Amino acid sequence: MNKSKLLATAFASVALSFSSVQADSPSDMEKCKIVNKDGKGLIKEHKSDCASTNSSCAGTNAAGDPNAWILVPQGQCDKINAGDYSEVSDDVKDKIEACEE
Repeated sequence: MNKSKLLATAFASVALSFSSVQADSPSDMEKCKIVNKDGKGLIKEHKSDCASTNSSCAGTNAAGDPNAWILVPQGQCDKINAGDYSEVSDDVKDKIEACEE
């Protein structure tokens, strides 16, 4: 009986974890490479959200890596690259070298 309760609890925990991950769906987010006019990447060193052609996993990017990217809410990448940081969260701003308000 204890094994059944333990198994049921484990399944419930997994189901709740999966549903909370789905709530922050990647479909609400977009990959964003942030570069200056010279093509230098502006994502701070070790702040990328995933691997790029120059680094093997999240948070391993070098400063200035033009291939490093972060996840931002849909529609914000173009605004950020145009220098408009309105409506950009502090978490995202903390990853961007050029973000000085």
